[in-house]
Amino acid sequence: MTNLRICGAISCRKISLSLLMLCALLSACAHNSGPGGEPSREPKDPITVSRIAQSPEGKPYLEVDGEPFALYGAQIRIDVFRSVDKMEWTEIEPYFETAANLGLNCVQVPLPWKFIEPKEDEYTFYEADQILSLANKYGLKVELLWFSTNFIGDSYTWLVPSYILSKSALRMKRSGDGDFHGLYGYTYSIRFDDPWVLERERLALTELFAHIRDWDEANGNKHPVITCQVHNEPDALVRWRIDEKNICNKDGTPLTKEDGWQMTLTALNAGGKAVKASEYRVATRTNIISGNGVMDFPQTPGISPREVAMQEGIDFVSFDPYMQTVNQIAKEVAAYASMAGNYPLIAENRGDFSNTASLMLAASALGGGYDIYDLATSPYITSHSAPPFNTEGIYYSDLRPKPQVEQVKALLKGLIAANKDVALTPTKDFAAFNITTDTPKTSCQQQICTSGAILNFETSSGALAFVLDRGTRLVAFSTAAATLRVSGGTVAGHSDGVITLTPGVVADLPFTSSGAQTSTTKKNIGTAFN
Repeated sequence: MTNLRICGAISCRKISLSLLMLCALLSACAHNSGPGGEPSREPKDPITVSRIAQSPEGKPYLEVDGEPFALYGAQIRIDVFRSVDKMEWTEIEPYFETAANLGLNCVQVPLPWKFIEPKEDEYTFYEADQILSLANKYGLKVELLWFSTNFIGDSYTWLVPSYILSKSALRMKRSGDGDFHGLYGYTYSIRFDDPWVLERERLALTELFAHIRDWDEANGNKHPVITCQVHNEPDALVRWRIDEKNICNKDGTPLTKEDGWQMTLTALNAGGKAVKASEYRVATRTNIISGNGVMDFPQTPGISPREVAMQEGIDFVSFDPYMQTVNQIAKEVAAYASMAGNYPLIAENRGDFSNTASLMLAASALGGGYDIYDLATSPYITSHSAPPFNTEGIYYSDLRPKPQVEQVKALLKGLIAANKDVALTPTKDFAAFNITTDTPKTSCQQQICTSGAILNFETSSGALAFVLDRGTRLVAFSTAAATLRVSGGTVAGHSDGVITLTPGVVADLPFTSSGAQTSTTKKNIGTAFN
């Protein structure tokens, strides 16, 4: 059973005074929706907190509260901490504090459907309220991960309400039906595109985001939630799970890959539409298990991530590369950026990669955001899993920093300080230094041309650096001591074009270009584009 807390502060939606008094007496936070599961209060005019926008040059980016937002986050496994590690929220709070101290601007936080609707039409938002409160306290935004009926191709009892899984008409046949998974409960396969299931999920998402709207209004209108991931690695169903588990329809007929994929797309589209039609509207996405760019999945010819991007309910397609080389990351980000209007967010990449900072800079230069998986691995996972899954966090399970933390923190200082410019600058004008190799060279001399400037960078301190050509200004940052020499134009206050970059400080330099240059920025991201 999921460790649902039903005690503590009232986090219910607006209900009658008498019921509030009763709830207080019982110290409960459960809430019954109206007849037929419809919302129990008058709806409010919707607000749009985030969306995918495009720069004048046509670069897609995430816009939050009307401003460009380059996303840098890490996942905090609330679902496992609560259900398996049995952590109290006082024990979870240090993870949010650690994320803020690292310099992230966002955290990815799972919220299973069963956490908010343990029984049909009874909603409880205790867990959601703790997430929102900690995000506000530590100045973080939240990517809400809606763990639901398609979780890496399976439906689990700790993620999906029991009243859904208990409907025998929905259940499909499979090998290992009802097998126990230590992190997610008992495992089943259901028709998650069934109209009744989709309607129940729509109601749950409607209730959740209406509650977020109410909570936000009562807590400063800081708009903590900025995206919603619908389901989790849903492509696993057709790529592996159908074959691995011999999944069949209830009548015994095979579930074809085409049917499984259509079922996946239908559910993704419906979930995304529910969020986009809510009172608190955010950009929606899902996360694809990547490795082949946006070509057809190797296991399913004719089926690719491109079809996810076409769904009205999904605003952008993120991906989980679990790759360590700059070239691998560069190719994947470029592939997802090639889909028109798609913000190429890395939704999960291992935090224990020693060159995480180099990978983040490469993704940024190619127009992507970057989420680390995960901030710190669950104690249960650490003790019950084999390598590499037992130590994927950028911090150890006790929140001690791993060696790569300092370099990531140093780079994030610049990416966050120059966040709007990072979000808007196209690749041709995003010069990223010292990432031609997988780890930065201690001594590096490198020339990169943007569309308007010639930039010569030099460090003997192993610095990672970037310079953004914004037309009338150059935005420069280095993680360690370095020198920048600018030609092809003039930099105000620097007649010789020489700028000593102060580590950790963004330099905003007025610049007048003397003419167009042939950009070489992309060719200096690993060797993938040479």
